[in-house]
Amino acid sequence: MPKLTILLSAAVMLLLSACADAGNGGGGGPQPDPTDIKPSAIAVLAMSDDFGFTFMPDAPLAELEWDVEIEYDTSDVEAVFAYYDAQLLAEGFTQTDLERSGDEVEANYEGATGLTVELEVEREDDDDVQVDMDTDDFGGPFPTGFTLTEFAGFATPIYPDADVRDVEWDFNFDHPGTPLEEVFAYYDQHLQDMGWTRTEFDDGDDDELEAEYVREGVYLELEVEDGGEVEIEVNKLRFYGN
Repeated sequence: MPKLTILLSAAVMLLLSACADAGNGGGGGPQPDPTDIKPSAIAVLAMSDDFGFTFMPDAPLAELEWDVEIEYDTSDVEAVFAYYDAQLLAEGFTQTDLERSGDEVEANYEGATGLTVELEVEREDDDDVQVDMDTDDFGGPFPTGFTLTEFAGFATPIYPDADVRDVEWDFNFDHPGTPLEEVFAYYDQHLQDMGWTRTEFDDGDDDELEAEYVREGVYLELEVEDGGEVEIEVNKLRFYGN
């Protein structure tokens, strides 16, 4: 094979390799750790006052689920659980179930207003303690909305004796019988009115619409399914992996 042909072939291979590397994250270098990109938990929690989320007016509302996960810089599962248990009891909740298994404590609570809380406190592999508090309201009367730290008049307790390392939310609710496009249009505009910038939009599925938003470095995903089912996720780790 002529020398010039060999050189040209090598150049083409190098160019194709460079393009492939660029398409897979830019130069093939190490990608940043998503945990290093996420905003501090304290900064995210401070956004709650500006997150005055209001449910779609004049639409039926059902199946409210408000889930928050908080990671603390401590390994003391029992101390964290005792704090949350005391806070829930002080708010008028009744503990209905309690289970302990190794480095994990789970408990269920019922409130006089119909709220139920599933509390899970667990030591993670990195020795931090994670609190998963799932608050449900299936019976109503339903609140008009919520913030990042308050739902149906119940403010999320923050354990005072350790730093907050991370916080994530998952909100679910239904608007039964309300057209998919109307539900999405309302919440898309509502989020933008609160200062969230839409960065992605996916309408490739006939019975689902999805969009991603960002505000002050915090990411949020809105998903609306046919039948009026809505899910909003805030500050999930996977949002920072691209």
